[in-house]
Amino acid sequence: MKTEQFDERQTQIRGNVFFRGLLFAMGLVLINAFLQDNGVIWASGFYQNILVFLATTMFVSIEAILRGVFFRHRQTHWPMIGLYGVGGIVIIVYELVKFSQGAVLIENGGLSTKGATFVAGLMFAIAAIVGVSKELSEKRRKSE
Repeated sequence: MKTEQFDERQTQIRGNVFFRGLLFAMGLVLINAFLQDNGVIWASGFYQNILVFLATTMFVSIEAILRGVFFRHRQTHWPMIGLYGVGGIVIIVYELVKFSQGAVLIENGGLSTKGATFVAGLMFAIAAIVGVSKELSEKRRKSE
């Protein structure tokens, strides 16, 4: 089975996207370390790490979608956009139900478990919205 490869331009763009993602992750880790050093605990240690990882993943995903290098040139983005969108919506709705039942977003001055999960769902939903916008604008551009 033949797999299509990225052309040189796409490979270079992807490399730049991943490099900026690495710098973004390093910046988030440093900011988190400075906050912790100054006694600011914005979420439990476990969720701090997960949210930094997810924020970096979403940063890279969104930039790759916007630059048109998320998938190889002949593949569609819809399956991944759908996965992000459905996952984000399910997480958000689930957490909103929990909040309506008395769960708290912030606990002891930082994000609670439910709050961190809600923020993660928002990140997935934002990536899906960016993907849908990009796909629809590409479709409209091609039809003109």
